[in-house]
Amino acid sequence: MDFQNVDHLQILLVLAFALAVWSYFSMKKERKKSARLHDENAQLLAQNAILEAEQLKFQLQPHTLNNILANLKAVASKLHRGMDALSETLEYIIYKGKGHLVTVEDELVFIQRYLILNELFLTHMDSIKLDDTRVNANSEFYRKPCLPHLVTGYLLENAFKHGDTRDPNFLSISVCLSDRVFELQVSNKVRSGHSNRNGGIGLQNMRKRLDLLASGSYELNHQQTDSEYISTLTVKLK
Repeated sequence: MDFQNVDHLQILLVLAFALAVWSYFSMKKERKKSARLHDENAQLLAQNAILEAEQLKFQLQPHTLNNILANLKAVASKLHRGMDALSETLEYIIYKGKGHLVTVEDELVFIQRYLILNELFLTHMDSIKLDDTRVNANSEFYRKPCLPHLVTGYLLENAFKHGDTRDPNFLSISVCLSDRVFELQVSNKVRSGHSNRNGGIGLQNMRKRLDLLASGSYELNHQQTDSEYISTLTVKLK
C-alpha cells in the first residue's frame, strides 16, 4: 500500500469535509443575515407607513380646522346680522307703532329684518324667497302712513310657527304696491299631517286691528294644499 497516497486521500477527505462544514455554516449565516435584513426592511416599511399616516394626519388636521373656522365665521356673521336685526325689530315694535299707521317702506324694512332674524334657526340658508320687485317706490303711499303697524308680522309669524322650516323651499313672500293697493302674499311649506291655523290669537288680533284701522278696505284670504299654505292680504290705501 502506498501510505503517501493514503495520506493524500485522508487530507482530501478532511478538506472536503471542512469545506462542506464551512459551506453549511456560511449558508446558514447568509440565511440568518437575509432573514435579519428582511425583518429590518419590514420594520422600515412599517415605520415609513406610520410616518406617511402621521403626515396625512398633519395635513388633515389644518384642513379640518380651516373648515371649522369657516363655519364659525359664517355663524358669527349670522349672529352679528341677527343681533342687529333683533335690535332694529324691537325698536320698530316698541316705538314705530305709537301712531298706529306706518308707511309701506317701514313695513317692508320690517319684513326684511324679521327674515334676517329668523335665518338663525333655518336648516337651509336659501329657503326664504322675498320678491319686492313689484313695489312702486313712486307711489304716494310708499312713504305715507297708510298701513296698520306690524300688519305683515302676523302672517310671517304664522308661517314660521306652523310651516316646515326644514324644507329647502320653506317660505315665499311677495310684496306688491301699485298706486293705491298694497298686497302681501305669504306661502309656506307645511309639515306632513300638520296644517296652519286660521284661528290663532295673532291672526284674530290682526283682523280686529284691520277692522279698526282699515274697515271695508281690506281682504284677507287663506288656502291650503297638501304641501303648501298661502295667505293673501290686500289693502286699498286711503
